[in-house]
Amino acid sequence: MHSNRYIFIYSAVMVVVVAILLTVVAIGLKPKQQYNIKVEKMQNILSSVNISSTTKNAEELFNKYIVDQKVIDVNGNEQPNLKA
Repeated sequence: MHSNRYIFIYSAVMVVVVAILLTVVAIGLKPKQQYNIKVEKMQNILSSVNISSTTKNAEELFNKYIVDQKVIDVNGNEQPNLKA
């Protein structure tokens, strides 16, 4: 039988190892997550003008059909420094 000290040390080491692994995975997947967010926005914009798209062809269709982007605030003013 293991002592309480051994169990606590083992548990602490396991928590640290799992935390490090999760951090590495999260950092490694960050670019993919950003890309997926970008593609999802493109799909939503295309969908708003009745153009169906998939994840694979969203960028191509977006560049083909969307020629200009403008961001309008609640008051109807154009925000020149922002892109959709």
